[in-house]
Amino acid sequence: MIAGARLADRNKWLVARVWMPGDVRELIWPLILQTMLIYAVLVAVLALVMRRITRPLWRLTKRVESFAQSRDMAERIEPEGPEDVRRLITAHNAMESRIASMLDEKDVMLGAIGHDLKTPLAALRVRIESVPDEAERAKMASTIEDITHSLDDILSLARVGRPGDPPERTELSALIASVVEEYQDMEKPVALGEAGRIVVALRPTWLRRALRNLIDNAVRYGGNASVSLQQDGQSARIRVDDDGPGNPDGDLGRMTDPFTRGDPSRNKGTGGAGLGLALARAIAEQHGGELVLANRPEGGLRAEIVLPV
Repeated sequence: MIAGARLADRNKWLVARVWMPGDVRELIWPLILQTMLIYAVLVAVLALVMRRITRPLWRLTKRVESFAQSRDMAERIEPEGPEDVRRLITAHNAMESRIASMLDEKDVMLGAIGHDLKTPLAALRVRIESVPDEAERAKMASTIEDITHSLDDILSLARVGRPGDPPERTELSALIASVVEEYQDMEKPVALGEAGRIVVALRPTWLRRALRNLIDNAVRYGGNASVSLQQDGQSARIRVDDDGPGNPDGDLGRMTDPFTRGDPSRNKGTGGAGLGLALARAIAEQHGGELVLANRPEGGLRAEIVLPV
C-alpha cells in the first residue's frame, strides 16, 4: 500500500510504502507460531519454578518412606528449596532425631529389663529342682518357661523394627522346606504344599520366626498346617492353611494386635501371650510386605505373608 500526502508549507509530497498481505488469512500461521513460542517459554519457566519447589518435597517424601522402613539416620536430607520447605525439612530432621533417640532409649531399657528378668528366672529355675514334689516342680518349671517365652516375644517385637542383620538373597522354597522339616522331625502334622522357586532379599532368621509363629498357631488351633508358596505378579505369598474352625470375620482385623488372642480366657493351655501374629505381622512389614488373615471357604484359617519380589 502506498500513501502520499502533499505538505502544506512546501510543494513536496510525503510518501509511505507499507507491505500488506494479499490475504488476511496469511497472518494466522505467524500468530499461531508466536503464541506457541510464548506458551513454550512460559511453560519452561513455570516448570523450573515448580521443580525447585516440588523436588525438595519429593525427596522429603522418599525420606519419610525410607525412615519408616529402616530408621537409618545416615540418609537424612539437607534443607533446600523455598523458605517454607526448608523449615519443613528442618522440623522433620529434628523429629527424626527425637524419634531415633527415643527408640534407642527404648532398646536400652528393654535390654536391661530382659537381662534383669531372665537372670532371676534362670536362678529360680535352678532352685525349683530342690522341690520334692515332682508334679509341683513340673508346674513351676512350666510357669517359668511361659514367662521366659513371653519375655522373648516381647523383646523380639520391640527389636523387629531395628534389625541388625542385612537382607540376604534367599530362595524362599528352600527356607520354607527347612522349617517344615523341623516340625515333621518332631512328628507334628505339618505338610509342605506347592512351592515354586522364588528368590527374595530378606532376613532369613526373622522370616523363619514369623513362619514358625504361623505354623504354631495353625497346629494349636486348627490341628494341622499346610504350608505353600505362590507368586502373584510382583508378590510372593507364603500360605499357612489349617482345617480348624477359623475366626469370626469381624475379629480377623484385631487378631494381629499385640496381646490379642482368640481365647479371651487367657488360659495358657489354649495358647500363648497373644504375640505370635503381632510379631509375624511386624516381620512382614519390616520386609515391605503384609500379613493377611482370611477364613477359607472350605473351612479353616489361611494366614498369608505377602512379600514384594
